[in-house]
Amino acid sequence: MKKSSKIGILILVMLLAVLPLLAACGDDDEKETPSPTATKPTATATGKPTPTETEQQKVKINIGLLTDLTGPSATALVPVDQALKDVIRYFNEKNLIPGAEFEAISYDTGYDPAKVRPGYEWLKERKAAFFFSGVPLAGTLTKPWVDQDKIIFFSLVSSPELYAPPGYTFSVNIDTEAFVYTLMNWLPQNDPNFPKGRPAKIGLVGMEEPYVKNMLEGVEKWCATHPSEWRMVGGFTVPWTQVNFPTEVEALKGCDYVLPPSTGFFLANFVKQMRAAGYAGNFLGTDAQMAFLGQMVDWAGWDSFNGMFFGLPYTWWSEDSETCKIAKYALEAYHTAGEQKELKWSGGSYRGGFTQSYGMMTILKKTIERVGVTNFSPQALYDTCVQFSEEFDGNLWDYSSTDRTSWNNLNIFQADASVTDVHKRASLVPVIFHP
Repeated sequence: MKKSSKIGILILVMLLAVLPLLAACGDDDEKETPSPTATKPTATATGKPTPTETEQQKVKINIGLLTDLTGPSATALVPVDQALKDVIRYFNEKNLIPGAEFEAISYDTGYDPAKVRPGYEWLKERKAAFFFSGVPLAGTLTKPWVDQDKIIFFSLVSSPELYAPPGYTFSVNIDTEAFVYTLMNWLPQNDPNFPKGRPAKIGLVGMEEPYVKNMLEGVEKWCATHPSEWRMVGGFTVPWTQVNFPTEVEALKGCDYVLPPSTGFFLANFVKQMRAAGYAGNFLGTDAQMAFLGQMVDWAGWDSFNGMFFGLPYTWWSEDSETCKIAKYALEAYHTAGEQKELKWSGGSYRGGFTQSYGMMTILKKTIERVGVTNFSPQALYDTCVQFSEEFDGNLWDYSSTDRTSWNNLNIFQADASVTDVHKRASLVPVIFHP
């Protein structure tokens, strides 16, 4: 019995071995047709199938972020940094740049000029492919270094010294002076409270920093070239240790318009002290002041800056624009309800930072589409930048071989205490670049 069982098993094994051979000898006209959704891997030189796109290793591209997490601009820059990270996450998650994966690596300068060089070198050591920063002094300090290293630096702040001569520093904004020129050109014909029969009196207060210096120069130049419409009453730059403004308030409280400090606590405190002194004129602001909207509301209240005009290159939350939709998606998808409230409280920091970061990532997308992800390099990014032109929410952003500023238009908004928000007064007002 055991012998016959062994013979039976042997026969069964032989039959099983032969069956596949018999099947392979069928009619050639009856070959199996692959499914239309099937992907047949191709052989490499080693004879192994090539990996599919999802199996391929993505190229890691690091973004060097010089920021301020602990200094006077941290209130604005922490939400700006979060906007950048959310845009990066959105691009990675949606696979908008196939084959590439991005990550922001941060270095805290604390708004200390002495920490910019160590931060720059630290980020280079961690293979930053390019740089991004909203710290006003960072772009000025890094310009000679990035020009020598031939690595792109995207700055949220724009001033002439960043691109004279044109090099590897590109601004995702326009000159501070251009904000001033555009507002001062628009107001005489569009603000019903603009004085009739005499020049409007204007003044400025700000901290000792490049942004305020450029803003002051812009006001002075516009007043000098438009004396029938504007008269400069005074411009004050004060040290960072100064938190109260009795002299400045007294000198400027008769002005029709005042540009308040562009940084955090100083902005809110000055606005509050001006109103307490009986100032009845209006405040003017750029995206810098808008970046501290929440702090201004908490410290001074909506009534203190009701009617304030803001010139902004981006759209606002209340609008049905493409970048607003994406920013709202990112807020809801990536953040808790409490985090969403905080980021919206930041005012223009997150909202403006989101559009600026989205524009920068679009430049990266164009670069990799042009050269391929494995050929991405600082030079390839530079070559894309100098010919980049794209519209975001109808606003043209472009560069050239000599132009290092981005936007061509501003939207004009006005603070409205009755609805505790800002509302748009004018869309896509052409930027005035020269007085």
